[in-house]
Amino acid sequence: MSIEEKIKKYTQDFSELCDPFSQGEYLIGLGIGRLDEQEIRRDQYRIEGCKTGIWTEVLKENGLIYFRADSDSVLVKGILHIYKDLYDGKKETEIRENPPEFLKCISDDVIYPEIKENGLFKCYWKMAHFENRTKNMLEEEIKL
Repeated sequence: MSIEEKIKKYTQDFSELCDPFSQGEYLIGLGIGRLDEQEIRRDQYRIEGCKTGIWTEVLKENGLIYFRADSDSVLVKGILHIYKDLYDGKKETEIRENPPEFLKCISDDVIYPEIKENGLFKCYWKMAHFENRTKNMLEEEIKL
């Protein structure tokens, strides 16, 4: 299944789960099944400006983007599980062409808009624009 097809499926899933409680249960189920990535919980991987802790390490290998991510929120871990399904092991251009539109279907009572914008979208951006990181960003990653 392509990224685009998967995004449509997740969008449909969240649209059909029309109440916040059902959406929250769905994300909790995905988040609980996700392994902790405690070793990346370091300042260099933290997504700045988000109310909840989100840590993301992005790597490029043989032209494909791979990432590890963790959060202190089980709901956000559910979203990270979806990101892994959608974007891990894909080309950067594929990731850029398929933003996480399904986030719009998740109630703001489940994932606050600030977390969507200041955390989850920044996490996506790190994968979609891996090559556009500045020299200073790369030097900081190497130092830490």
